[in-house]
Amino acid sequence: MKKISILSISIIFLLILIFVLVRPKQDIISVNLVSETTEITYTDSESIQIFDDAIRTVKKVRGSVDVGGPPTYRMTVTYANSEVVEYSLYMNFKTKNGFLIKKSNSEKMLDLKDHNSEELADLLSKENRE
Repeated sequence: MKKISILSISIIFLLILIFVLVRPKQDIISVNLVSETTEITYTDSESIQIFDDAIRTVKKVRGSVDVGGPPTYRMTVTYANSEVVEYSLYMNFKTKNGFLIKKSNSEKMLDLKDHNSEELADLLSKENRE
């Protein structure tokens, strides 16, 4: 009886693992950023890759968050399957640190990894200089 239980649990775990690894990747087709003074839309593959990497590697911060000020940008991500996801992007350009808050779950902070945050800050700084 124990062997059957262990085998059943192993098979379920294996199926879940296969689903997670084989799940099709959603492709971003555009990212639109809106601040108080500008609106920028990114559709080029290099910029999209920076946003994609940043979104895929966020670290969920435990607990709820209450951010006092407005975000640096309101970010709208459009996927190839027509799904649209909205975020608030908070970026400190001096320290190159940033985080996201998903509109559908505004109490959870999604911390950008250092490398991704730096790439994103560099991309956005370049856009602001032009």
